Formats: sequence, structure tokens, C-alpha cells
Amino acid sequence: MLIYDYSERRARNHEKIRVLLNFLKQETYSSFKNLMLLFDFKNHKPLYLLLAKAISLGLVQKHEINTRMVKISLWGITNDGLSVVVTPHEDGFPARFEPSKVTGWTLMQRLDRQLARLLLEKKGAYGWISGADSTFRSRYKVYHRPAGVITLPDGTVIAVEAERHLKTKARYQAIVTQHLITRTQKLWMYVFYIVPDPQIKRAIERMFNSVKYAIVSHQRIPLEAKHRNVFRVYTVEELNRLDLNNYK
Repeated sequence: MLIYDYSERRARNHEKIRVLLNFLKQETYSSFKNLMLLFDFKNHKPLYLLLAKAISLGLVQKHEINTRMVKISLWGITNDGLSVVVTPHEDGFPARFEPSKVTGWTLMQRLDRQLARLLLEKKGAYGWISGADSTFRSRYKVYHRPAGVITLPDGTVIAVEAERHLKTKARYQAIVTQHLITRTQKLWMYVFYIVPDPQIKRAIERMFNSVKYAIVSHQRIPLEAKHRNVFRVYTVEELNRLDLNNYK
């Protein structure tokens, strides 16, 4: 719907910039694809205009990565952008976007994590806390930090892992053990592994199936169906179709 009133249109634009900055305050930077999902824009033009406005105000900066492995444009928050949305009760000052610190591996992991978060939030999940955030470290005294935690519409807290590359069997055994321990502590009840495609999903599920026991206090605890049910592996497409309102 077109908004003809200038003051109302201006207020809407300011609100969109605030939504953008609050998201980037948490995530530091993002991609065009993820930002399209953040706003639910149906075509590209409104987002291009919004980002151009934020850049002209010095609140956001654009950076292009063009290597043999990765070709992508990123938009990250500046110190001026952070100053607009930081609040007095926050612990420290959030990180600004520093393109020189972005590497190919951490970049794709971060964007996958963002995508998982956004898809879950669009389905009614709320209260995302990144595993890299100081809030997570103060709230959850755990050995293994997932990509983040989020609360499903029914109040169930889940951990989210964004997985693009396989780890070793020993590493998965340690991670499974840590997640099961946190479940007994009722910190979170399920673990969603979000992967880019069916091939990675099959590989991870096979790796999980090869882990036969958890090691707790130097004792081997055989993994049963109830333990394996804690771990759910979804491709991005499957997560997009998942109904969280009827989830068990």
C-alpha cells in the first residue's frame, strides 16, 4: 500500500532503519539475501533504497568480497550506526563491522546462522541469543556453545547449530554429550542442526548414527532413541516448511 502522507512515510523509513540497525547490532554484518528475509520484501528495490539511505547517513557500510571461493556483498554496522541503537544497560559496546576481519569460513557460518535464525523467527520463534554473545556466556555456563539458542512459540528452548562442514566423529561425540548434559539441566530441550543441502544432511545423520555412546564422568552411556530424538537435522528448505506451532 502506498503511503502518501510525508510524515508517515518518513516515520516508516526511520522505523525500517532502526530494525536494520538493531539486527546488525547483534549480527555485525549480513548479506542482501538475509536482509530481504528480515524485511519480507518481495522485490529488491525497497532494500536497495533502504541500504543506500543507511550508507548515506554513515550508519552502515558496504563491502564486497570477490575471491576464488566467495563472491558476495556485505552490509555492516558502523560505530555511528551502533550509537543510534545501543542502550544504557548493555554489557560493553557491540562490535562494529571490520571487513578485514571477515574470512571465508566464518563468513558462511555466520550467514547460515543468520538464515536459520530469521527462518525460525518468521515462524514465531523468539528471544534469539547468539552463542558468541556475552549474554549467552553469562546465562549458560556450558563447555560447548552452539550457534545460538531460541524459544519456539510453545515456550520450548532449542539450541541451533549451523553446519556446513563435517567434524570428526570424536568431536561429534563430545558435542552430543554436552548437549545431552545441558538438556538434563533443562537449559534447552532440542538441538536443530541446519544444513545447506540434503547431501550434508545425510552425511551428518550418518555421523550421528556412528556415535554409539556419550562419555559422562568417564563412563560410557549408550545412546538410545530418546537421546537421538534430541537432535534434529534440517536442510534450509525443510526448515522453511516446518510448522513450529505443531512441533514435537
